[in-house]
Amino acid sequence: MLTIDVHHPEIRTFVNIKRDLKKVTGANISIRLSDEFMQAVKDDGKVHLRFPVDKDAKHTVEEWIDAKQLWHEIIEAAWSSAEPGLLFWDTVKKRTPTEAYPDYRSTSTNPCGEIVLSPYDSCRLLLVNLYKFVKNPFTSAAAYDNERFKDVVIKAQRLMDDLIDLEIEAVDKIINKIKSDPEPDDVKQSELNLWNKIREAALGGRRTGLGVTALGDTLAAMGFVYGSDHSIQMTESLYKALALSAYRSTVTMAQERGAFPVFSHKLESDHPFIKQILEANPDL
Repeated sequence: MLTIDVHHPEIRTFVNIKRDLKKVTGANISIRLSDEFMQAVKDDGKVHLRFPVDKDAKHTVEEWIDAKQLWHEIIEAAWSSAEPGLLFWDTVKKRTPTEAYPDYRSTSTNPCGEIVLSPYDSCRLLLVNLYKFVKNPFTSAAAYDNERFKDVVIKAQRLMDDLIDLEIEAVDKIINKIKSDPEPDDVKQSELNLWNKIREAALGGRRTGLGVTALGDTLAAMGFVYGSDHSIQMTESLYKALALSAYRSTVTMAQERGAFPVFSHKLESDHPFIKQILEANPDL
């Protein structure tokens, strides 16, 4: 996944790059949108293009352009070439606990955008099939087995934690293979540095990406029109159950196995998403 900040001076070039079907054929592209930009769109205002893109940095390149015009360019490009995707980056940071850790702050996503990642981390993904929990699908007696869904999510999160250990084992084999290769150490060093950083990220943060699939099929099986109030309420309920059950599982594993190595209660205590989880389920 190639991403760019919406405030980057070359944002327009990036937005339209895939209209030329011969360019960027081997990657997905997305724009990291800020609340600042979206507010400018709503207010018919200007967006500040700058480099570096951080708002409080000393900018060496600056330009102000019409925010709504840029927004329309983004929409038209997505309509014509299915990209760029949109990442509401300020929301991402508010809802990603790793933002509390300076060495694990998110910089982009994995290739298809399922999980935001910090440098050198891996996308460890597992999906729970929502449709499998619909009882009597496509009938008037359709019902959702919420308790079974929560139980499976708890087990799936435990499996995700096990998968991290399996990945670390595989990375160790790669590192040992590189060390035993006949090439001189100075030739192997850059590759060793890369894999050691990947290992350090996996071992320290133990980041996982547990999600769901088949939401559309599930809503249809329940008799809900996609986009209706009933479908929105059910979607909110499913994702709330997913989040709370996954976090309950991690709490249990922390009691059994210990917290991940870089865990800090002090750093996490003020994170808005952690607060939201605790407010929704105080007994955690």
